[in-house]
Amino acid sequence: MQTAAAKIIYSGPVRCSRKLTRDGTVMVFPGQLTDPTMQVAWRKTWRTHFSVNIYDALGMPQGTNMQDYLLINEGDFVSVSEPIARRSDRKTRTLNALYSGRFLGASGGNLIFEADAEDLETVAAGFPGTVTEIIPNRGAVVETVGAYAAGVWGNNKIGQGILLTVNDIAKDGIFDSQSLSMAMAGSIVFANTCYDAEVLQSTTRLSPGGLIFGSLPAALLPVAEQLPFPVIVTDTIGGGRISDPIYNMLGENIIKCAYLYSAPARGNIPLSAEIIIPQEDPTSDKNNLLSEITVGNRVRILDGYYAGEIGFITKLLPQGADSDEETEPIGDQVLICIDADTTITLPVNNIELLQDDKK
Repeated sequence: MQTAAAKIIYSGPVRCSRKLTRDGTVMVFPGQLTDPTMQVAWRKTWRTHFSVNIYDALGMPQGTNMQDYLLINEGDFVSVSEPIARRSDRKTRTLNALYSGRFLGASGGNLIFEADAEDLETVAAGFPGTVTEIIPNRGAVVETVGAYAAGVWGNNKIGQGILLTVNDIAKDGIFDSQSLSMAMAGSIVFANTCYDAEVLQSTTRLSPGGLIFGSLPAALLPVAEQLPFPVIVTDTIGGGRISDPIYNMLGENIIKCAYLYSAPARGNIPLSAEIIIPQEDPTSDKNNLLSEITVGNRVRILDGYYAGEIGFITKLLPQGADSDEETEPIGDQVLICIDADTTITLPVNNIELLQDDKK
């Protein structure tokens, strides 16, 4: 069903593509379950390059065909302590990676790696769903079942919250100072429009999950762009109401968890301003990760400064910041070794078990 401004799905399959403007690295696989902040794909620049002399490391004579001893292929990501080459004759010798990085290839007896990645572009899933299709080198299609609306403008943020409205038809659905309340905290709030820049700016102290407006004056767009949570305009830039199809879709899903995803037009990719409301309860335990993780698991970090890096779990941290008792139950954080110089603590919801380590 279409309106002049938006595509509407009241209930049914919701398919959203998440892709880069140029070729990069896809981080997901078909059938994988996604979280809103999970990185689907990224492009990076690498600040450090280093080499390892395989002849010296394995004690082989110069000119030996090194391809016979490599355990990795060009383009592979390796993590600290991962075997990258092995010589088996009278005495087995194994060369392990000292740092995490990507293997570029071999030249003159040296294995060339790149490390210390810096993001150029990333795309996240934006909602809980399932990867149903890979877009080679660009991204993936993520799918769920539920409701969907595509708007005309967004402020390049993603977020989530329980869907609420703080206005009624008698007030013409105008978001004003009387609309501000603690009920907004963590919620996605929708209204027809807002005309007051000071009111819009004041929403920051209430920490909503996001705002949805049918319209927003052009003069307020710079204010909305600076807000730390997503703002979606569904119908028009200017003044006006939420169109009836979108109002009905939102109204039918009050108190459900909604996800807002917006991104500016980039390259040949048009602007995104999406409202996704999955049918299933997104708080259900999809992966039961705590029951699967063990010391030694290889994991990928999903978000933050080390997003995309691969490391090993070296310790399951107990509940309680000051407790080291062996009898203490496992908490929700783990200690991860990324390379010989980097060990960090992360919550389990910010890591993904690599496929070969899943039960």
